Amino acid sequence: MTFARRVKENLILRRILGLGWHLVGIVACYIVAFYLKFDFVLSEKNLMILIDTLPYAVVVFASMIGIFGLYQGLWRFFTFRDCLITAVAFGIGTLLLSLVIYLFEGSEFGGYPRSVWAINYLLILGWEIGGRGIVRIMREWRIDRMRGRHGGKLRTILIGDFEECNALIRAVQQQRETLGKVIGILVDGKVNRGTRLQGVKVYSDVNKLAGLVAELQANNVVILPPFQQPGRLRKIVDSMSEHQISPTFRVMPSIDDLATGVISVSQIRKVEIEDLLEREPYEMDVERLREFVSGKRIMVTGAGGSIGSEICRQLISLNPGALILFESSEFHLFEIERELTEASNEHGVQLVACAGDVRNEDHLQRSIDKSNGVDIIYHAAAYKHVDLMERNPYACFQNNVIGTATVARIAEENGASDCVLVSTDKAVRPTSLMGASKRIAERIMMERPVNGTRFKAVRFGNVLGSSGSVVPIFRGQISEGGPVTVTSKDVTRFFMTIPEAVELVLAAGAVGEDRRICVLEMGRPVKIDSLARRMIELSGFVPDSDIPIVYTGLKPGEKEYEELLTDDENVERTDHDRIWVVTQGDQSRAEAVEIGRFLELLDEGDEVNLRGYVHSLIPGSRLLDSK
Repeated sequence: MTFARRVKENLILRRILGLGWHLVGIVACYIVAFYLKFDFVLSEKNLMILIDTLPYAVVVFASMIGIFGLYQGLWRFFTFRDCLITAVAFGIGTLLLSLVIYLFEGSEFGGYPRSVWAINYLLILGWEIGGRGIVRIMREWRIDRMRGRHGGKLRTILIGDFEECNALIRAVQQQRETLGKVIGILVDGKVNRGTRLQGVKVYSDVNKLAGLVAELQANNVVILPPFQQPGRLRKIVDSMSEHQISPTFRVMPSIDDLATGVISVSQIRKVEIEDLLEREPYEMDVERLREFVSGKRIMVTGAGGSIGSEICRQLISLNPGALILFESSEFHLFEIERELTEASNEHGVQLVACAGDVRNEDHLQRSIDKSNGVDIIYHAAAYKHVDLMERNPYACFQNNVIGTATVARIAEENGASDCVLVSTDKAVRPTSLMGASKRIAERIMMERPVNGTRFKAVRFGNVLGSSGSVVPIFRGQISEGGPVTVTSKDVTRFFMTIPEAVELVLAAGAVGEDRRICVLEMGRPVKIDSLARRMIELSGFVPDSDIPIVYTGLKPGEKEYEELLTDDENVERTDHDRIWVVTQGDQSRAEAVEIGRFLELLDEGDEVNLRGYVHSLIPGSRLLDSK
């Protein structure tokens, strides 16, 4: 073991060496102060004064070191705060030394040269601060060398407010692999242009980022406040694609973390496609939802799916009396129950995990009996993959139509106050069997005779990151080096994040009206081609060059754009932000849904007549004929 490592790992040895350093400094600085005062020529009188007062200086300054704990700090982590404490400690020590000499030597200080105090103060500060500063500088130099030796090739440009950039650099000084080598700082405005921040040159005009990245050969861009808003993020990413440059983009999400210095590697994360959605954050009325949910017995069908599991996560914090997790997949049910067990204990929620099929009344009823009844049902169980359901029409209608009818009937029979169907924008003028099945599921609930249970359907678009959505598919394709498959350059879809979608579903469920289809405000539609290109760029690649994009054409049942309303549907705003209710539908032009007819066609396996019956139920549908 080397001496340096022995010192580092032995606290007592470190303290002894540190004390020796302090004492040597006190003695040496005091002696040098006298010699500097008299140009290195001491008379016999001044030499005697030095010898007589040196013990006073040692005792006083050693006491200050002990009182202020200067012997405790780790030298390699010496900071500006330690400098201030050191300056205050030896400033007080200098005043005490003058007082001691006054008390022992009288009002004339026995001929003591009083300017020695000031000289000694400066010398001892240089000794204390300089010594520890050198240790820290050497340590950081060694870290820089190690990072360079072990592949530290990250060259970073920071974009943000001047103060936030400064805070970030300071906060991660001990985790420099997070940032790599900061080679430029880009701020808005010309006030700080041309200056340097901790040795890094400051540039202005964010619009010239692409040129700066190319000029400095940067491969990492860290985005700080106030540039994390979706619009600004998207502008930054798009400016790179125009110049065929693809650095890695990272974001510092919280300005509070910067202000407090609480920054870790995990908080500086990669920019994800969700960050580029130009949507204002939805502020959920938590108290109103808590009033609606608190103490109620709630069932969630499809509890292990992307939407269902998030509904469960958000519900459990609102203190329901019981939460019934109803799921057909054993694995997904096991996972969501395991995840929620601790939270259910914390909030005092009865958690009931039930495996079953929504088409089976006995499965649903036994699950409800386990919690002694049900007050609210969120029906999220559904088959939703368009192309797959086009090739499996019987399973599609059995699960999405018959299953919904069964859930609705069970809700009424058990006196549930509310039953909420999670629907989709593909139910509007459907071109697919999946969309048609969800449209009919909406009608099944809306057309039921009033019998004490309020039925509502919530219609929204695609959810980023849900199982089967394009985002995880694109991520997998990019990780494998491509190609990324897109159906068409012109395909557009509405998108929102899973948490936001579920917040709005819960809020829509709390809408007091009965037999209403709620439509969520989805913002502007997004081109899938643009989505794929941005995901490739965020992964540090150039579309069509590093990762090819292949256009496969629309699959059966797919359409280029989605809608949230039909031509004869109107909406009215509710008192919930971003939630609208449909006030007029197409029921007047369509025959009533007969579940018996569906069961008959499904039992017979008559796909031609099944499609024909679906056509008759949905005016304006554009379903493909069976092949």
